[in-house]
Amino acid sequence: MWPFSTYPEKTAGDVAGKTFDYVIVGGGTAGCLIANRLSASSNASVLVLDKGRVNAGIISRIPLLGILQNGVVRYHAEPNANLRGRHVQILAAEMLGGSSRAHSMTWSPGGRPEFDGWARELGLDEWSWEKVAPAFARVESGIPRKAAGDLGFMPYVDAAMERVGLDNGGEKRGTQRYNRSEVSVDANGNRVSALTAWLNASVVNARKGRLTVCTGVTATRLEFSDDGTRVTGVWMKPEGGADILVKARQEVILCSGVFGTPQLLMQSGIGPKDHLAAHKIPVVHDLPAVGANFTTHILVPVMTELPLKHTLHILQTVTVLWHLLLWLFSGTGVLASNGQWGAAFLHSDTLNESTMTVVPPEDDEKEVTDLEILIIPLSTLIEHDVPGVPCMTWYAALVQPHTTGSVELSPTSDAKAPLKITLPMLVDPRDSVRLRKAVRFAMRLADEFAGPEVGYPHSSPLTMAPGMGLEYLDGLMDKNKSKSDKRNLTKVLPPQKDAWSIVTDAEIDEYIKRVVTGSYDPAGTCRMSLTNEDGVVDQSLKVYGVSNLRVADASVLPRCGGASISASVYMIGERCAEFVMKEDAFPS
Repeated sequence: MWPFSTYPEKTAGDVAGKTFDYVIVGGGTAGCLIANRLSASSNASVLVLDKGRVNAGIISRIPLLGILQNGVVRYHAEPNANLRGRHVQILAAEMLGGSSRAHSMTWSPGGRPEFDGWARELGLDEWSWEKVAPAFARVESGIPRKAAGDLGFMPYVDAAMERVGLDNGGEKRGTQRYNRSEVSVDANGNRVSALTAWLNASVVNARKGRLTVCTGVTATRLEFSDDGTRVTGVWMKPEGGADILVKARQEVILCSGVFGTPQLLMQSGIGPKDHLAAHKIPVVHDLPAVGANFTTHILVPVMTELPLKHTLHILQTVTVLWHLLLWLFSGTGVLASNGQWGAAFLHSDTLNESTMTVVPPEDDEKEVTDLEILIIPLSTLIEHDVPGVPCMTWYAALVQPHTTGSVELSPTSDAKAPLKITLPMLVDPRDSVRLRKAVRFAMRLADEFAGPEVGYPHSSPLTMAPGMGLEYLDGLMDKNKSKSDKRNLTKVLPPQKDAWSIVTDAEIDEYIKRVVTGSYDPAGTCRMSLTNEDGVVDQSLKVYGVSNLRVADASVLPRCGGASISASVYMIGERCAEFVMKEDAFPS
């Protein structure tokens, strides 16, 4: 059984000039699921095109190490004037299975308040909770899950959350709550991805002749009918080769993600006409929202120092060998989990600003999450280093930002940087107000955790937070300094008691400018909308103005989800297949 059997990857030469009922561009989180659903019909032929490869080595199976795989791509937004000229990094995955092969695997779907909000506020009635709940249920039936890890400190996090007014919310999804994380890992301790769940070798081999997976190719543009109103195929390019055309009888479904999907649309002449004209691309259809409305969760770390044995920093020692053996022989140990062990979900208006405790929401709108606190048992200064300090992070996240950016074709001819990504964080003052609240709340939690009432038996000083020495923080963030230089920096830590109530808004803002980052949860660049003025696809995910073309990935999300969006992307794939199969043309 896969991943030990040979995966039947095809090359560009194997499919060149051929015609399929459905061509799926991008074998990512949604693409794998859609391919599975459509190819279940014995009368439908499906081709999946993907830039990446299967690469089903041992690293891809170890849940905690997904980020180390080949195919993880780091995009950098344009320098941000609000963030002292920093480039915010955003991760994506160019491999079969997409970001589900690399992200934290946290299974945290949005619930009724979030999707009913889409229907109520955006008019997207087909995406109300009543309509999407069955799709979530079908997806969940194919995703084994288990509890996340714990090295001994999580009961004290639970107690701190309770002391600030958060419980499990009656286990209702999409509402104000705190819970230990649930992760997509199977009984043997292997990562469950879209690839392993829906497009594994057993499935592809069993459906030989009607399900074809072609890897190592980049889709370069769409092929249209003579009048430009209908998509008839996809041009693709293997590495070092010439463009090759494959044709689609029924539909082309784009699943290339928040960056790849708008790029392909614009390269094909679908997008803002002025932008296309500037790149000398003939306009097939003027669609202003292609590449617009780019958004993501905005994260700010607040860190507490813990004993080494209580953090994932133990994997930086010889202990990693023990946990590797645990994973190999029993599917257990910290390698069999992820890096997010719990999360608090809340609406910013339910925070009492004088006490930084949570009050029950007064109406359904306040049930929709706009803030999260993620519990991460390690330092989250990923691009930098805090040498010799084992940390736990209270990751403060703004998950429904008002400020949006864009994805455009690069003004340069550099093939290695084909996109210009703009992410102007915190331009809208409403975002700054809410993110400050999230940071104060994270500091409040750190204060409770370290307090005598919770009873954590070790010293747990606040090491990184507003109020610390900015010169010291800048030294830690300096990529030109060695580990030795950073160890010799003079520590100026934040206040160790009631820091959340002592620090000023200005101190929080200066801290945020230095450490804020994006997440694995970008969305919106081909957003769903009722009109083609501010959207790219309609409620059935069809691209406005062009027939036989749909989009099904995170780019269609009308706004960032109030939880980890991977579950929502699976659901989008499930609903896309549902829409396609309802149509009269689907070969039953």
